[in-house]
Amino acid sequence: MQADVPQLLAELPPAGIEGATRLGLSLVPQMEAYVWRHLVTRVASLARTATGARQTLTAWLGDALAYGGGRGRGLITECAEAAGFDPGTLRNAKLVCTRIPLSWRHDALTWTHHCEVGLAFSDRAEIELWLSIAEAERLSTSELRSRIRASVASVQGRQPPNATLGTAVVAFRLMRELRAASRSLARTRDFWRRWPPPAANLALQDLTYLTEFVDAMRKTASVGCERQHGRRLSRGRTRNRFGGGRSDGVSPHA
Repeated sequence: MQADVPQLLAELPPAGIEGATRLGLSLVPQMEAYVWRHLVTRVASLARTATGARQTLTAWLGDALAYGGGRGRGLITECAEAAGFDPGTLRNAKLVCTRIPLSWRHDALTWTHHCEVGLAFSDRAEIELWLSIAEAERLSTSELRSRIRASVASVQGRQPPNATLGTAVVAFRLMRELRAASRSLARTRDFWRRWPPPAANLALQDLTYLTEFVDAMRKTASVGCERQHGRRLSRGRTRNRFGGGRSDGVSPHA
């Protein structure tokens, strides 16, 4: 059952809230301590009485607690009692929200997907990678948990890794940004093709590393093609040497 976000928001004091989704709360900066504490306790009380919104309200409590940082000693236990949650659930929610700000969360995923990733990883690149994998492959939370555990075990040496996770993360992140830039260029092709020479020169200066990247990829790809062509020629010569036929189509016995 989907949470009715507007209805839930109507039950909370408006002070301190910038916005909300089913995956979290956005709070105003530099909120007064008493306003923040009142909001946290009100969300906790709502969590006990609201039906069908447990994941959303857990995420909201996580964001509210993460906002406070180290403030409010004992507040997690107090909120857990008010909400009818285990204190460990709120500690985990606070950690997940600290590691995965609202702007990073994927609307196509559930709160529990974010918990699986946020409890396993603290590095932003790894978090982005696993959330994207979960969304792209439409993984259930149990499937995502199994994949993460297998990956972590591989990295820790319990089984031989296929590749260094850090390298894979960097490559994934870089290609995602390059694809986004390519799509943007495709949409505005008619515009930038009409740029005058001064604008073109300025673009080349600002995009030095991008042009260097394209040149390097072309060079590497061409080397790969040349090597593949060379291997084909070598195999052909070997076949000819052992009677496999001549490349000019003339029979060796002619």
